[in-house]
Amino acid sequence: MTEAQPAPNSDPGRWIRFALVMLPVGTIILGIASFGIWQWKKDQAADRSFKYAQALRRTISAEGIERHVGILRTALSKEDRDLSIPGYLQSTMGAENMGYNVRRERFGSEQSVIDAELTGTKRPMEVVMVLVPYGGAPERAESTAQAIAESLSIAHEITGEKVVRSLRFAFIPDTPAAVEELSKLLKRDGERLMHLFVLGGPETEGIATISRVLETTTKGTRVISQPASGTAQDTLQAAYTLKAMLLDAAELP
Repeated sequence: MTEAQPAPNSDPGRWIRFALVMLPVGTIILGIASFGIWQWKKDQAADRSFKYAQALRRTISAEGIERHVGILRTALSKEDRDLSIPGYLQSTMGAENMGYNVRRERFGSEQSVIDAELTGTKRPMEVVMVLVPYGGAPERAESTAQAIAESLSIAHEITGEKVVRSLRFAFIPDTPAAVEELSKLLKRDGERLMHLFVLGGPETEGIATISRVLETTTKGTRVISQPASGTAQDTLQAAYTLKAMLLDAAELP
């Protein structure tokens, strides 16, 4: 009797070898495809966020500065300014008004570091910072209000802009502890402070202290103290000048 011949392609070892080869390849292909879809969705979401923020832009104006100053002047005169100023900054710069993701880092009993940024597209860990210390000497309350208003007006006009380096607006209580906290946040996130613009007219000694604690002097950072003006019209001109300097420092593509 003639023995039955195995059917073609019936070798079980062949299928096992095929499976061992193709399953990992399929897994890799699936992984690459999944990552591509995730990246596409992420890019789409980022694009929508930029377009949404751009729709919220407002041109810097003397009227806008005066409105901010009026509110801030009252808030700075109160004992609860360490709560009211951060609250005002969060609501004013937040997603519904300016389109920023506002970060609030609390420290001490009731104090906070508030910041909002345009995250850099190519060098996000390199930071260009506008820093406004608030709540210091009473005689500086007016210049502090002007400085915060100037920062908010610039932030509102450039919201949704694309920059190479991260451009950050930061607001801290005018205390050594707040500067130390800001330094810790930069180190925690592994960021490098490239340019620092300090507003509100702190004394030369105060600027030197801020620069030293934030380690700006050892990294070639420009530290610029820009005292706020006494009139909305002067602050308007200063805001446009500072805006150009910020975008230049952030290396706008």
